[in-house]
Amino acid sequence: MRNRDPERTGRQTHRGDYVPIEHTTVIFVAQLILLLFFGRLLGEGMTRLGQPAIFGQLLAGVLLGPSVFGTLLPGLRPLVFPDSVTLKHMIDAVSQIGIMLLLLLTGMETDLSLVNRKRSAVVLGSLFGIAVPFACGVALAYALPQQIMPSDAQRLVTALFLGTALSISSVKIVAMVLMEIGTIRRDLGQLILATAILDDTLAWIIVAIITGIAADGVVDFTDIGTCLAFTGLFLVASLTVGRRVVARIIVWCNDHLRIEMAVITVILIIMFAMALTTDLIGVHAALGAFVAGVLIGQSPFLTEHIEDQLRGFILAFFSPVFFAVAGLSMDLGKLLEPILLLLTLTVIVVASVGKFLGALAGGRLAGLTALESLALGTGLNARGSTEVIIASIGLSMGALSSQLYTMVVAMAVITTMIMPPTLRWMMARVPLRDEEVRRLDREAAEQAQSLPHMERALVHVDASRNGDLMASLAGLFAASHNVLTTLLNASQENNGRPAALASRDRWLAAAVAAARNDHAAAKPSNGGSQQLSQLVQARAVPPEGVVSEISKGYDIVFVGVAQPLSAAGPRFEGPLHGLISSFDGPIAILMSDAGSFSPGTPLRILVPATGSPASRLATEIALALARASRGSMTALHVFDPQEDALLPGGRLRRAGMAVLVDAHRLGKRSGVTVNGLTATNMRPDMEIRRAARRGHYDLVVLGTSLRHGEARFLGTRMLALVQSLRVPVLLIAV
Repeated sequence: MRNRDPERTGRQTHRGDYVPIEHTTVIFVAQLILLLFFGRLLGEGMTRLGQPAIFGQLLAGVLLGPSVFGTLLPGLRPLVFPDSVTLKHMIDAVSQIGIMLLLLLTGMETDLSLVNRKRSAVVLGSLFGIAVPFACGVALAYALPQQIMPSDAQRLVTALFLGTALSISSVKIVAMVLMEIGTIRRDLGQLILATAILDDTLAWIIVAIITGIAADGVVDFTDIGTCLAFTGLFLVASLTVGRRVVARIIVWCNDHLRIEMAVITVILIIMFAMALTTDLIGVHAALGAFVAGVLIGQSPFLTEHIEDQLRGFILAFFSPVFFAVAGLSMDLGKLLEPILLLLTLTVIVVASVGKFLGALAGGRLAGLTALESLALGTGLNARGSTEVIIASIGLSMGALSSQLYTMVVAMAVITTMIMPPTLRWMMARVPLRDEEVRRLDREAAEQAQSLPHMERALVHVDASRNGDLMASLAGLFAASHNVLTTLLNASQENNGRPAALASRDRWLAAAVAAARNDHAAAKPSNGGSQQLSQLVQARAVPPEGVVSEISKGYDIVFVGVAQPLSAAGPRFEGPLHGLISSFDGPIAILMSDAGSFSPGTPLRILVPATGSPASRLATEIALALARASRGSMTALHVFDPQEDALLPGGRLRRAGMAVLVDAHRLGKRSGVTVNGLTATNMRPDMEIRRAARRGHYDLVVLGTSLRHGEARFLGTRMLALVQSLRVPVLLIAV
């Protein structure tokens, strides 16, 4: 047989075989097809059985691995999964990218504020819940027989990896189960989720340190101290300066780049850059990917649309490939040996009992009841994807043997499958507290509101009185809901000063005043003004530039210009006409410059309440302004006597009173005093004018639906009402 040059004809495998270059790509694609097809198919089956889809994806790898495929068709499997170094590197590269992307997604779903709100119980529950099973796992590793150890010299690293794998909970699985059983919004459900978040965060710090030890082969406390110092510096820098930098990068790219999926590309670049940073400082790239996800998830501008695009990209391709590849490394046939089966059961018992005892001790020390502590331990006993990732890292580094790897993955699967029914049983026996019932009712009601879902506002003003007043109102609104705001000014100068900066000062003054008034907000002293200023960016634009700005993704637009309406009729004037035509969301327009108010002054606001969607949105905005200024709101409902006669039995009256009751409930949840006012008149506009004149209000907020023709315009009655009021009128047009 002639000698062949491997550089020209193929790639050499461990056995000395050659895979022709032209076949390598074909086999790689065939592997991806099989992994994706069976991973998604079996994932669908597990989902229908009420189990996480990753179990089906792991099972797909087991079926394609030596356990099933290799046993049933021993001659065919080497053709699809040959023992080729090149192919293994190619599929491993996809798998490693999958690890980072899955951790990016996990970080994006991590709510650090939840950890902060329950920090005492969370910290104690997490530390004890990690320390006890970690110690048990390390002790177990030293008790295991030598034949299943990868190397006796690496026993310490193996013990550390096994201890970590037995002690960490999977935040994704915990969140999924809590949502499935309907307890994620309960106090105890949030406590379990927050503890799992801290578990996951600590996991990647621990793994990063262990991989540093494994890379050196010896325990060097100087190197460990240096690694910890750089890791701490990285985390501090990321969660302070890095948070603002990432937010600004995302907003800038969204606003200035015109290529498709620009923000997705930027997010991936940020993730890879942070993963590379952690790798360069001597810890695993997984930590950088996870922290990148945390920062991106906390960005003030990350719409559900962008998040869904990224999640779909990850879950459709990388997740099934990664977990199926993880399953390929499992050989269940080895577990059929009595000794290995007994050791696997021992690992499961040690992991479960250790987690139970640790979480129980931490919960009791934090002041939880015995039932709550048991529920905490039950909820944290789901390992799932986190353990699979940790085990995969350990296997790739040689810290875990294939037997240990299979045992750890089996433990992760079994503990996660047991957790949902046991947690459901435990949660049903933990009673709800009175304050918890009230909070759940309030949150359920807030789901129907519009303002909590708004992330970004556009403010278009000029140097007129309307522009000044609208800048103040927009500042109050943004501060009350922490809304990222872009402030555009079409005027170039204002008393010798750039108008955009003057409007920004007006906005910021109102926002600072709102922060002082809001008990829940941070006080603006000692840098609070600088913190609020990060919510707004101001710039001068030509009038035609306002319309092009709309395409950058806003939830609401505030407009304050000298002449919003055309003198010839109910049409909107100039650039405002184009803005209204091109924007589908709500637009708040200041229609009258009569009267004035200053930042910090409590606003007395009148809102005609009709029960329509536009009127309810107007009520929400009015309450936000009243709350930010520590003012009050009056809801006016006008009954039509003719309609009242058409609906006997007082049904119209009851419906009208229900509108006022709803406004009162919204005000109570916002902490705003709401006064109810009723009148009976065939002409509601007359009663609105009368109430505005008698009540000496600072602002009237009107909700209306615009008419549609060649352009969107105001109805004649609404136009007449707006023009007749002698107080500032904020029109909420939808």
